[in-house]
Amino acid sequence: MKKYGLSADERIKKKKDFDLIFSSGKFIFSSSKKLKALYVAEENKDEPGVKIAAVAGKKQGNAVWRNRTRRLIKESYRLNKEIFSSTCSEKKILLKIIFSPFSINQKKNKELSLEDIWSDIIEIMTKIKSRL
Repeated sequence: MKKYGLSADERIKKKKDFDLIFSSGKFIFSSSKKLKALYVAEENKDEPGVKIAAVAGKKQGNAVWRNRTRRLIKESYRLNKEIFSSTCSEKKILLKIIFSPFSINQKKNKELSLEDIWSDIIEIMTKIKSRL
């Protein structure tokens, strides 16, 4: 795993994983209610680590806006992923997280930048780490 990369092994791609997280995952919201995260922690795994996905629904904006939102979420996670790296490997936990926008949408936020999302991602990540 690269220090600042986001490889295919670190992404949630299987429908089975998405169904598991959506059915039995725990919600966390940022304090500004801009973002939410669903997560599942699977213990005693042979390959501990973190897998993420970024999701944006059609009601939040057009395809260009949704894709930009997902890219910004993944980028802010990628730059701060060391928050989880040691904790998951020490406790042998496979953590699966789905990030999605909650109160931000294209009507309210025409222009979206990395600074708008950065602090919320860090806040959510520290909340999840404290619950592990």
